[in-house]
Amino acid sequence: MTCLLYGIVFSQSGAPGSGHPPPGLPPGVGGAPVRLIVEGGLSAAVSWIEPPDLTPNVARALSYAGVVEALHADRAVLPMRYGCLFEEERQVVELLAVHGQQYAAALRGLDGCVEMGVRVLLPTESSSPLPSFGSESGGASGRAYLTARAAGHARAEEVAGALAAVVARLRAALDGLAERTEAGRGARAAPGLSSLYFLVKRGTVESFRRAFQRIERAEPARLLLSGPWPPYNFVAPERDGNGRG
Repeated sequence: MTCLLYGIVFSQSGAPGSGHPPPGLPPGVGGAPVRLIVEGGLSAAVSWIEPPDLTPNVARALSYAGVVEALHADRAVLPMRYGCLFEEERQVVELLAVHGQQYAAALRGLDGCVEMGVRVLLPTESSSPLPSFGSESGGASGRAYLTARAAGHARAEEVAGALAAVVARLRAALDGLAERTEAGRGARAAPGLSSLYFLVKRGTVESFRRAFQRIERAEPARLLLSGPWPPYNFVAPERDGNGRG
C-alpha cells in the first residue's frame, strides 16, 4: 500500500496522530477513505492505495480534486500535485515536522482566499502552409519561402504584442481586487493564449466577477473566467517535500 497525499491544512486538534477529517469529506482516489495525520499544528490529508490504482485517469483526477475542494471549503489548504506519494506514515510526519514553519506561513497567506482564473484567447489567423523549399522551382521558390517565413514571424510578434497588451489591461483592472497574481506556469502556452490566476478573498469574489465582466465587454479578445478554486497556482513547486512525484 502507498500513502497518497492530497493537501496540508491547519489542524483543529493539537494532538499528534490521527485527526478527524472535515464533515462531508468525500472518498479519495479508488474510493479509499481519507484521514488526517496530525503533527505540530498541521494535518496532512491522506489515503492508502495500491500503486496500480494510481494511474491517472479522469475519474481518479476528479476524486482527487473533490477531496482538495472539500478541504478548501472547510479551511485553508495547500493542495498537493497528484501523485505525491509516501511509503510509510512516518515519512508524512517527518514532512510536517521539517517543513512545518514554511507550510504554516503559506497557509496563513492563503487563509480566507480562493483562486480565480482568467484565460485570454486571441485569434492567430493561421496562415497557409509555407511553400516547399525544393530545387524544382529554383530561386522563385526560395524567395516565396523566405517571404512567407518572414510574414509568419511578423504575425507571431504582432499576436504576442496584442496578447501582452490585453494581459496588462486585465492586470490593471483586476490586480487591485487580488491579494496576489500569478501568470500561467509550466509548458509554453500556444500562440494567442495566456492564463492569469488571482488570489482573491472570499468576500471579494462577486466584486472581482463584476470587474471582469466590465473589461470582458470592452475587450476584443475572448476572455474566460473560472473559479473559485483551491489555490493550486499559489503553492510553491517545492510543496511536495520528500514525497515521490
